[in-house]
Formats: sequence, structure tokens, C-alpha cells
Amino acid sequence: MLLLLSAIKLQAQFSESSGAIKAGAGYTHDFPGMNGYTVVAEYSFPLIAHLQGGIGIKHANMQGYPRSNQAFEYTRATTLDFNFYYAPLLTETQLFRIGLGYSFSLYNIQRSYPLVVDYANGKTTTWPIQQTKGRTSGISVIAEYEVRIPNTNISVGIRGALYKAYDGTYFIGPMIGYQL
Repeated sequence: MLLLLSAIKLQAQFSESSGAIKAGAGYTHDFPGMNGYTVVAEYSFPLIAHLQGGIGIKHANMQGYPRSNQAFEYTRATTLDFNFYYAPLLTETQLFRIGLGYSFSLYNIQRSYPLVVDYANGKTTTWPIQQTKGRTSGISVIAEYEVRIPNTNISVGIRGALYKAYDGTYFIGPMIGYQL
């Protein structure tokens, strides 16, 4: 955290660019098979040549019947992200970057696990529902490609990510950005 704050201070003093604001939404898939959407917003800023930092927030909403058609399950999470990016392709019109981040998540989940009861005349399986609220944290791996629209401060692109704050969660979706 101290490294990130030092980098932001240096960027503010010595960089000509003040960064970009990006937002997007897309498809999210969560273990063990729930699907939904995630909304992402991020402020990213240059640190040094080809290295960037980012601070973002996202909200994920996934649901489904992944283990049994008898039990509805969901994940709803809001996450604060701190990211570092390496941009191997950085031109006036295109940007490709890959990054690692750390996320702090507040979640609300509903899960169901099988409960097998063995009676004298056979076994029965029920799916009791468990609801949990909590906090967790974890790493993320991110890849982005964006194209800047000529003669504007606007960019469009796509982001793909693996978030590991709770379960393995995959995200892909379009984004739009504004260069400050």
C-alpha cells in the first residue's frame, strides 16, 4: 500500500498525464457455475514508462442453479481493487496492458450443499440453503485492449479478468474510457 501511495505522489509531481477514468460491464462466471454480470469503474494513471497503476470498484451479481435444480444460489459482491499494469503496447491510438491486482470484497452469498440422510429403507438427499455475508480479499489477473478515438479523449475497449477474492470468477466485457 505504501508503494502504491508513493507511486501516486511521484506521478502527480512528474507526469504530464493525469490518467484515465474507465467504466464497463460484462459477463461474469463464478464457480461452481453461476452466471451474471459485473459493473467495473477504475481510475488508472501512469507511473513510469509502460507501468501504470489503478484504483477501482466493481459490483458483481451472479445467480443460478449450479448444483441442484432444487436450490437457487447467488453471489453479490462489491469490491475495491488496487492494480498494477504493464503496457507492452502503448501508442497514441492503442493500448494493451496486463496487470496484477489485489481486491478487498464485501459479499453476500447463498449456497446449497447436499445433505444425505441414510434411512433403513434408503437414502434421501436434501439441499439446505445457507446464506452468508462477509469480507474477503484476493488477487486478480487482468488483460485489457483499448483503442482511442482520434481527436477525442475517449477510448473503447475490452477487458478480461480472473478474480480470486472469493471463488475463481471470470469476467469479460466492453469498456469505455475518458483520458483526463
